[in-house]
Amino acid sequence: MLRFSTLPIATLLLQPVPFLAQAPQEDSRAMMLQARSMQRRGGGDDPRGAVQIYKRVIALVPMSAEAHLRLSESIEETGDMDGAVAPARKAVELDPRNAEAAGHLGLLQYRRAMASSLVLPEARSDLQKATELLPNDAEVWARQGEVSELLKDSELALRSWLQVGRLRPSITVAWERALIQAKSLDRYEARREAAMALCSGKSPDPRHLRMLDDLSREQIKLGYLAHAEESFRLLSRHLPESPEILENVALVQVRTDRFDEAMKSLQQAEKLKPSDRISFNLALALMKLGRFHEAEDQWKRLLPHLVGRNDETISQQNARILYAHCLMLQGRGSEALPMINAWRVTKDDGELATLRAEALMALEEWKGARAALKEGIAKFPKMPLFIQAAALPKTLFNETFFAKKESRGALTQLYYEGIANAFFEFRQWDRCLEYAGKARNASKQREIELLLLQSNALDQLGRYEEAIKVLREAQKVDPSNSTLQNNLGYLLLEKGGDLQEASGLIEAAVKQDSQNGSVMDSWGWVLFKQGKFEESEKALRKASELNPFSPDTRMHLGEVLLKLNRPEEAVEQWERALAFIFPGRATLDKRLADLRADIAKRNALAKGPAPKDPAIDVSNGSKKAGDKDDDEFEEDGH
Repeated sequence: MLRFSTLPIATLLLQPVPFLAQAPQEDSRAMMLQARSMQRRGGGDDPRGAVQIYKRVIALVPMSAEAHLRLSESIEETGDMDGAVAPARKAVELDPRNAEAAGHLGLLQYRRAMASSLVLPEARSDLQKATELLPNDAEVWARQGEVSELLKDSELALRSWLQVGRLRPSITVAWERALIQAKSLDRYEARREAAMALCSGKSPDPRHLRMLDDLSREQIKLGYLAHAEESFRLLSRHLPESPEILENVALVQVRTDRFDEAMKSLQQAEKLKPSDRISFNLALALMKLGRFHEAEDQWKRLLPHLVGRNDETISQQNARILYAHCLMLQGRGSEALPMINAWRVTKDDGELATLRAEALMALEEWKGARAALKEGIAKFPKMPLFIQAAALPKTLFNETFFAKKESRGALTQLYYEGIANAFFEFRQWDRCLEYAGKARNASKQREIELLLLQSNALDQLGRYEEAIKVLREAQKVDPSNSTLQNNLGYLLLEKGGDLQEASGLIEAAVKQDSQNGSVMDSWGWVLFKQGKFEESEKALRKASELNPFSPDTRMHLGEVLLKLNRPEEAVEQWERALAFIFPGRATLDKRLADLRADIAKRNALAKGPAPKDPAIDVSNGSKKAGDKDDDEFEEDGH
């Protein structure tokens, strides 16, 4: 059965028919596309016409950020930059995550600021928002850099120019301006990054090479030897015929105990241009490698060339001291003594006075040795040998019939200990242990110092269990010695010993020597192992102030800051650690790279997805925050 409406026919005729009764609505999308084609950005030449159409679209869809953005563009194309601001700002308000809108507003404000300085603060604010949403847009960063400079905002200018350089390394002026700001703010890391970047190309400007040379010498003074070596190597790449640069590389290698590498660098420098300074450092490197006989030959040839020379490091006196050490470490005191006597020890020659006393003791010329020690105590009271001699009982300086053996034993111990320390200085750990053992057998006068020396040599050889055993022996001799407490506590801490014992030892050392950077570093690391991260940070910050050139302290502080969820600060501390050369540097470098990547990922996730325009979708490729930026930044003039 067919069903019909029960309404009366008259009522049916009164029902509205929408598609007949309503006028056709304008197609906002089609209008947007039409206006876009009229813009100069879209290839057209009628921005005024585009303005009118965009206004009609906004009347239809007032909440469209896209329409407001395109209206602002069109108004700007007509030459009315002031009039373009309001719709640009409205677009940003409607869609705060729209990177294109933020970028347009920031660049619009920059252009206005170049015409009127009154707009500069406003431009800076809008450009900062734009860089947050367009972190890979070099132009936005560059404009922010220019505006910041005009406002004397050096911090923001430095950050901006560094980012431009990182995004577009070939933009030389960005690095130059970053370098200027880094110098004014005394920002070492930024200055180094800019200087290295300026000299990384194929043919850097000579001015930039001079800047890098100045920086490299400053790095040496600061103790940033890893960075200094990188600087010198980069310089040598561009100036391969300069022996001075290779020599500087070698000096860094010597100071960081890489003597085989130093020998190669010095030999390369010597081939380019021999010099007394290169010969001096070659002889020193040979000694550091334990090649004393070869070093002796080098000193013999060099000494006649140094007569009257008194450079800061390369002098006749320094060469004499090292030459005498060569002979003494080869057990040839009988040859060293007449040479030292011929050189005549003066009031400034504490090192030679020490060597002369040691030579007399080596030759068992006891009367002369006692006289030399007494003279040294009076003239050179700060020299280690004479400090040790002054601490001996005075009766040992009077060889009576009854004290003869004891007196000679004490002096023999002084000699053996001096040779052991010299072998330690020249990295001959086994020979150091040999002579430290001889010194202990000669007398019981200085047992604690010799035990500490033995443990240090064993530590250098990686014989940690033996080092701990020797320190245990030292505990029986002088359990309250702060150096002993710190060294034993730290070894236990690092080698899986009892944490409670290590903590007690290091805490006792801190109470005695709280101004010792190494001791404070150990204490900070104990607190870290105990999970007391806030206290650990406080201790390690103090340690870094007491010993700013310790990579261990910087590494430890970085670990603590990670536990405190402050990764950016950890990055800063690890960067400082990497300014130095130390075992495990490559591992820390990789960890730092991984940490930077993690921070970047975390920051990207924190921004979240961009909201969609709630009104119409006529974006024609509008950028949202996090979108890849493919626009090319013109380098001319920037």
